[in-house]
Amino acid sequence: MFAALAAVVLVLAFLGTAIVDSLASASLSGLRNGLAAATGTDGAARWQIRISGDPVEQADAAASVLDRLLVPRGAEWSRSVQASPVDARGGDGAFDAVILADDGLADRSTLASGVWPDDPDAAAIAARAASGGIPTTVQAAAAEAQGLELGDVVELGGVGSPATPPLVVVGTWTPDDAAAPVWFDDPVVSAGAVEGAVGPFVVADEGALADLPAAVVVRWTAITTPASSTPETAADLRAVLPNVEPALRAADGIGTDGLGTSGGLVGTLDRLLAGLTTVRAVAPLPVLLLGFAGFAAVDRLAALLAAGRRGETQLLRARGASAVRLASITAGEVATIALPTALAGAAVAEAVLRALRPDEGRSWAIAALVAGVATLGAVALVAGRAWWEATRPLLRGSGDEVGRMPRAAVAGGVLLVVVAAAVTLWQFRLYGSPLVANASGVLEVDPVAVLAPVLVLVALALVGNALARPVARVLERLAVARPGLVPALPMRQLARRAGLYASASLVTVLAIGGLTLAAAFAGSWQSFDRAASAMAVGDDVRVAYAGRSLVHDADPLALVDPFAGAPGVDSSLPVFRGEARIGSEPATLIALPAADASADAGAGAGSSAAADGGSTLDPSALQSVQAPELPSGASTLDVDVQVTAPGVPGSVAVAAWVLGPDGDAARLPAGSFDVAAGGGAGRVALPELGGLRLLGFDATLDGSQGLGTVEVRFGDVRIDGAPAASDLAADTVVRVSAKTPTARTPVAGAAEVEPVPAVLGAPLAARIDVRPGDAFTFRLLTGGADVTAVVAGIAPAVPGAGGSGLLVDLAGLSQAAFVAGAGVPAYTDRWISTSEPSAVADGIREERSTALTTTTLADASSAPLIGPAVAALWAGAGGALLFAAVAVAALTAALSRARFGEVVVLRALGMPATLQARARSAELAAALGTAVVVGAAVGALTAAVTARELARAAVAGAPASLGVDLTLDVVPWALGLVAFVAATALIGRLAAASVRRLAATPGIREEER
Repeated sequence: MFAALAAVVLVLAFLGTAIVDSLASASLSGLRNGLAAATGTDGAARWQIRISGDPVEQADAAASVLDRLLVPRGAEWSRSVQASPVDARGGDGAFDAVILADDGLADRSTLASGVWPDDPDAAAIAARAASGGIPTTVQAAAAEAQGLELGDVVELGGVGSPATPPLVVVGTWTPDDAAAPVWFDDPVVSAGAVEGAVGPFVVADEGALADLPAAVVVRWTAITTPASSTPETAADLRAVLPNVEPALRAADGIGTDGLGTSGGLVGTLDRLLAGLTTVRAVAPLPVLLLGFAGFAAVDRLAALLAAGRRGETQLLRARGASAVRLASITAGEVATIALPTALAGAAVAEAVLRALRPDEGRSWAIAALVAGVATLGAVALVAGRAWWEATRPLLRGSGDEVGRMPRAAVAGGVLLVVVAAAVTLWQFRLYGSPLVANASGVLEVDPVAVLAPVLVLVALALVGNALARPVARVLERLAVARPGLVPALPMRQLARRAGLYASASLVTVLAIGGLTLAAAFAGSWQSFDRAASAMAVGDDVRVAYAGRSLVHDADPLALVDPFAGAPGVDSSLPVFRGEARIGSEPATLIALPAADASADAGAGAGSSAAADGGSTLDPSALQSVQAPELPSGASTLDVDVQVTAPGVPGSVAVAAWVLGPDGDAARLPAGSFDVAAGGGAGRVALPELGGLRLLGFDATLDGSQGLGTVEVRFGDVRIDGAPAASDLAADTVVRVSAKTPTARTPVAGAAEVEPVPAVLGAPLAARIDVRPGDAFTFRLLTGGADVTAVVAGIAPAVPGAGGSGLLVDLAGLSQAAFVAGAGVPAYTDRWISTSEPSAVADGIREERSTALTTTTLADASSAPLIGPAVAALWAGAGGALLFAAVAVAALTAALSRARFGEVVVLRALGMPATLQARARSAELAAALGTAVVVGAAVGALTAAVTARELARAAVAGAPASLGVDLTLDVVPWALGLVAFVAATALIGRLAAASVRRLAATPGIREEER
């Protein structure tokens, strides 16, 4: 029995140390990994203002604020000065130069050729190339794109602007990691040339920027230091970041000219800190499960030990030994065994963790604490059982069996646990989570509600274990009715010894229940995390472009899929994401191609949620565009333009508006006409795309000097020289002037706009009180269009927007905005479907030529923080199964000793050894089979009332309207169950073999035990 006790303590200390220490270090490493993984603007905060007349005073004032607020909280900051793009000439021609002064740039970059501008040789190189030349080191890709080489001179300023000292290229450089937060997602840094801007050209002296004919700003960029960050410093930094801008404004010398704040560091910290809170909500579950199961096993072993020593205890008591002395002796025995065993288990756990996770810090304090708790718990339970046994009456029959008082004490203890479980479950269900918002709105772990899952499990296990006697009696009655000694004899023995079997049954019920609860939580969390990630991202990869808002001229991304044919990309959709208002109610608008909108309306919502929200739609339900389609294969579109404005100078530029096959709008130039010439024929070169639709035309007046209004008439339309269909004609007049220089007109087939079908998130629909079929109007803040819509469906949440989302067809929205005369939104995102999201996202970031950020489902997942807690829960469930197996082995050993005489008597009565072995196997199988079934039912009941809420709490920021399906992670559950059944079957076979061997031994007597 002591060997079994040592095994339980060893496993308890080993797994306890591994779970507690890994959870503690995983939270810290999860925070640090999350901060290290944040790229671009997500990992930085920036404050920017025009450079003042006294840059030194300005720099000192900012440094005082940033050193006081940021540095003590684990952040570091850097200062740089940059000019807006300047007209420049050099290399292959004219371009816009981005000029930068940054003292720390060399520390995060690599010199590709030449020297840095502050190198002593740089001034001599510049002086030889141009008088007064300023040494500059240019980004290598920019130099290649513009044809710049070492020693080339770059003239600054346009024709007629004041003379500015030229730049002389003395070197080239490349960023070590263009995605690092310190670069703040600046596309020029990674690409070198973006939309006409070339650079950065790095200069050593920021004073050189003062003479440039451009606005010059000073920027302070703050980033975290992941290697030294802790949850405490991260929380402090999050709290102080909003206070930096007011502190800078209040500082003397900063200036007041347009101080602004940008960056996503606050959002990143919010997400990570919320994730840490959810870890604290889930982390107690594996610890408590392991602890209850482990100490329950110790208690059962203590009961078996006390029963085995009953005769010895009675003899010592009869000779005058006190109960306290007997308990003290037992405590010493247990401590002698448990302490070194617990220390060994904790040490092995630390060694294993060091080998598996060498980058994480380990805590010997945690190991010592767990070993101490395991030892003290074992000593207290075994010594307590010994004391209880020693205080029982010595006279046989008055106290040798469990009487009313002990049974009443046990029943009272069970009732106490049930009441505690009921209270914690009520608190858990009241909040719907182990997390509760404090007075400041920050989520915290409720110390009562967090105990609910394990206490409910323990309470149900105790109640279920109490069914052992009634079930045994039922099995006995059923067995007696059948002929033969088996199964009548084993079932009768099971009914008589139900209390002895209960020692292993309780631990088995706890273990199987814990395994089922772990599988239900893990499965529910995984499915809900996938759904929440899909809702947050929209597809496998989301590419968000910076600065895109309205359709304008020369848009290189219009009507094209920049990722078509890219490795790993299956499909790419244009998506507009912006803010809208329904009355005073804010909403997040998502517009994407109608067929994909209907498919994604309930994406990731879970089956029950989707059913409740009614998000399954006919693909045609969201299609609303009525703009006429251009003939397939058309290459040119001609339109007759008549301009009338006597005495008004200037020119009129004409453009055609089209919709691409995915609903994104583009403005295609059709030519420019002098007002005095009276017009002409405008021609549009159509892109080689199928499914183009014509929205209409616009006219823009330039150079009128405010002398009057110009009338522009759009006449006949021809496609590839042939007259177009009537619905493609405009035949309308628009008026333009200096006050309203642009006017547009739709073609006949696009002039009538029906209400745009929309899918609303369930919370938004509830707030504005609409149902399917109801009409409403929303205002698009980007462009100012007022759009009439009709509710086509209500979903639990809208992909990319959540419960406050509004989903419409991109083509329908574009047409409505165009006809309303408002700004037509340009797509802001591309949603990419791929089987290799990480590789695709990395490739896009490396090859980007414009400002963008990428987000994958893995980026939005809670797995980096919650995954270790789920793994710990599986480890706890596995430990509980191991404890149950040890308890079963101890039970068979106790039965072997207690029933030695029975084997001898049955053999004397003629019962064969094989039949005795079968009877013992039947007893164990019935007892453990019942315990397994009860344990699975206990775990299922516990999961039914707690697993959904735990899964929701584990995913920070998930939409409240998104349903959680109760899902079982079948594979590990089945593996654990099969392994336990196989282990106990082996133990049963060994026990039966022992009985068969004993019963087959000739001449053995009871006194030879």
